[in-house]
Amino acid sequence: MSSANKRKRDPADELICPISLELPWDPVTAEDGRVYERISIETHIKNHPRGLKSPITNKKMGKKLVPAIQHRNMTDILVEDGVILGDLAAKWKEKVNQKKEMEELLKKADAGGACAMYNLGVNYENGYDGFNEDEKLAFQWYSRAHKAGNVRGTSSVGMHLLNGWGVAKNEKLGLVHLSSAAGQGSNYAAKWLGVAFANGEYGLSVDKAMAISWLEKAVGDCPEGPLTDESIQDAQQELDELKSS
Repeated sequence: MSSANKRKRDPADELICPISLELPWDPVTAEDGRVYERISIETHIKNHPRGLKSPITNKKMGKKLVPAIQHRNMTDILVEDGVILGDLAAKWKEKVNQKKEMEELLKKADAGGACAMYNLGVNYENGYDGFNEDEKLAFQWYSRAHKAGNVRGTSSVGMHLLNGWGVAKNEKLGLVHLSSAAGQGSNYAAKWLGVAFANGEYGLSVDKAMAISWLEKAVGDCPEGPLTDESIQDAQQELDELKSS
C-alpha cells in the first residue's frame, strides 16, 4: 500500500477507551495492559464474575485496576493544544466544564447552601451532571438539606425512608417527613401522600377523602416543587379517577 493510501495516525487512537470509544475521564490500566474508562471496565468485570477475560485480547486477566494519571494528563494537554479535535475533544471539554460545575456545587453545599445540598442529592440519586448514581450519598445530602431547612430535602428524606433507598427502611419516620414536607407546600410530598392514602401503602389505611385532599394540593396550591409537568399530570389523572369512582 502506498503512503498516500495509508491512514494518517491520530493520537486519539491510542488514548480512547476501547469499550466506551471516548477519551477516558477516569482512566485505569487493567491487567491486560490496556487503558479503559474506569466505569466501563468495572462494568465489564462485574458482568463476568467467572472466567474474566480481556475485552480486547479475549485472554484471561485479573481484576486489578491501576489509575492511569499520565494518560489523563496527556489527554488534557493534547485537547488543550488542539492536537485532538472533533467530537472527542468536544466531549472532553464538556466533561472539564462539568467537573468545574460539580466542584462549585460541592463547594456551595459544604459552605451550608441548602439548595446545593438538595441538588447534590438529586444528582447522586439519578446520576446527573457527571455524578455516579449512589443512593447512600443521595440520602446523606438530602438529610443535610432537610436539616438546613430545605423542604424538598425533607420530602426526599421521607421517600427514601419509606422505600429503603440508601437507608434502612422506616415507614413511620418516612411518613413523618413526608407529611411535614407536604404541610410546608411540597407538591412532591403531597402527591405521594395522596397515592399512599389511595392505595393503602406504607401502613396507611385506604382513605379516599385524604387521598383526594392531598392530590388536589399536589396539582393546585403547593408552592414547592419539584414535580415535573408529567408528574403533575399523573397526579391529576389519579385524582380524576378517585373522584369518578
